[in-house]
Amino acid sequence: MNRALWKKAVSDAWPQLAASCILLVAFGWIFVWLMSLFEMPQWLKLLRLMPDFVEPILGVPMAKLATPAGRLSVLYVHVITLLPCIGWAVGRGSDAVSGQISRGTMEFLVTLPTPRASLLVAPAVVATLGSALLALSVWAGAGLGLASFELDVAVANNRFLPGVVNLFAMTFCLTGLTTLLSSLDRDRWRTIWLAGGLFVLSMIVKLVSRFWDAGRWLRYVSFLTPFEPQRLILADGDPWTQYGQENWKLLLMGLVSYALAAAVFSWRDIPVPR
Repeated sequence: MNRALWKKAVSDAWPQLAASCILLVAFGWIFVWLMSLFEMPQWLKLLRLMPDFVEPILGVPMAKLATPAGRLSVLYVHVITLLPCIGWAVGRGSDAVSGQISRGTMEFLVTLPTPRASLLVAPAVVATLGSALLALSVWAGAGLGLASFELDVAVANNRFLPGVVNLFAMTFCLTGLTTLLSSLDRDRWRTIWLAGGLFVLSMIVKLVSRFWDAGRWLRYVSFLTPFEPQRLILADGDPWTQYGQENWKLLLMGLVSYALAAAVFSWRDIPVPR
């Protein structure tokens, strides 16, 4: 494959990746520090103040959230953790096709002596490696926090690896879905809005399926249903055997989305940028 494609994919992505990784490491460290300020009685009082509908939203029993591991598991679903991951997925996925068309670079890329579908390989590999680095950055920040501060009960950072893998799988899946949307469009901002709307809609559908007993079938509609890092972290048994299929579902959806994006991109016309 053309070496220039790999250089371009890396140069387009590394500023966002570096900034996001630094943010996630710093936030992981700060989050552990904040949790170290809470003693168990204070945390229990806070949980008792929570209304009954919070437990279905979280999908984890309050008794498990009361433990030190439960408190730290919130890090993997916190909005500050999710925003850089979502931004990376939507940013890299939208840039794959519609972003290149919007900038006017795609009409030059398709003239290279290489199959069209291969033009998506370098961005996909860079996005996947970046997704893994983002998830590991959260874990590394938490590890630094656990090494720097003392909790009322010691917690091993390896306990959170199932959540790390689940966070990576979700980011990979969203990147694939965004790349599919990008392959169908010519305007990057429209792709970004569509991908962002898909994430929000999927989150709403997932929450509705938890609250509404008659609508439990809706969980099959949302791609975020397998995203359960807290459940994996706080599993009583081996999370890899109990919930390992959740990660495979996300990875499979991401791979299928990439395959469909390559098929669409192979036959579509490349319009002239406006």
